[in-house]
Amino acid sequence: MTTAGTTFLPDFLLPAHGLCLLNHDILVELLSSGEEHDIFSTGVEFRDERERKLLEESADIFEWFERTGRTADRNDVLRRTVFPAVLSDFLHFIFEALETSRKAKLTTTYALLRKPLQDNLFLLETIATDVDRFGAQLAENPLKLEARTAGDRRAHTQRIATALQALGEEDRLEPDFLAEVRYDKSSEDSFAGSSNMALHLFTDHAAIRTEPLNVNFIFSDWEAKKTQWYYLYARLPYLLFYARRLVEHMCATFARTDRVYLADIERRVAAATILWAPNIEQSYRHPAIDRFIQATRRRLDEECRAAGYRKPEKSDLPRMRDSGAYPGEPRIETQLRNGRYAVAALARRIGRAIRDRPHNRRGR
Repeated sequence: MTTAGTTFLPDFLLPAHGLCLLNHDILVELLSSGEEHDIFSTGVEFRDERERKLLEESADIFEWFERTGRTADRNDVLRRTVFPAVLSDFLHFIFEALETSRKAKLTTTYALLRKPLQDNLFLLETIATDVDRFGAQLAENPLKLEARTAGDRRAHTQRIATALQALGEEDRLEPDFLAEVRYDKSSEDSFAGSSNMALHLFTDHAAIRTEPLNVNFIFSDWEAKKTQWYYLYARLPYLLFYARRLVEHMCATFARTDRVYLADIERRVAAATILWAPNIEQSYRHPAIDRFIQATRRRLDEECRAAGYRKPEKSDLPRMRDSGAYPGEPRIETQLRNGRYAVAALARRIGRAIRDRPHNRRGR
């Protein structure tokens, strides 16, 4: 989670930056592990000899899906193909946005955030909430899968609410707030306006119209950069938490994930979230963020009690963030648990290397 090079971030924003990187790194590990386990691949069996012959006569597998009426299989193949690619693209943009942020290149940061927060996340939500619609539109008219065609803020809110219900996160995250921050150009509390201004020298939307004698983002002095940082780190951890939970939910539909590992990850993120909370700039506090932090604290307290440990204190949180340790948990137990994860990861890499190794050829 460390990043080499000079960091211009004020010290009090480092917990927020670290929390963003933590959510990012967990998603990288999920994607990497999924690829190592080959969970994004699937097979389709012939139901009869006629289907076998139709495949030989078809130009490609998608023509065969259409001729055999195997729509559900087509949609499954498409989601397993598109999901990891869109997620990988999402992660590249988020990482570079965080890198440019720590270097104080905030125009680039805001420009980079538009695509992952609006487009990539929209497509991941669509796959998660309505795979049949996703499959049909990708096959027939992919332009309908653009976020801008989804409708107004109310339509975005409804889609996000459906996703949150599937995730079991209705008590922590608010769909209208997520829709506002991602899509509502008319709201001052939105990446939509600032990202568009970062992308374009001049903007004519009523809410973000370029002022006379100005060029968007070009003349940002240090005070302006600090304001841009304050907003960024008051909202991006919330959005990336949601993205991580959505991806975890999707990965669970491809293959089962170790529940102990997921609980460990959740403790780390919860601890980092609670450590982030006091450093949110006062003018950017929001009831939705406060609700998220309070619900996260309650869940963490309940999990620790259920596991037989006391309620976490402030001094417990850095260790929990870094290692997943329960309050007062002996270090040897934490090390053994993390050792099991490391051994499992090594076993996956060895297994993949063996699978990918070319077979010895005769005559050598």
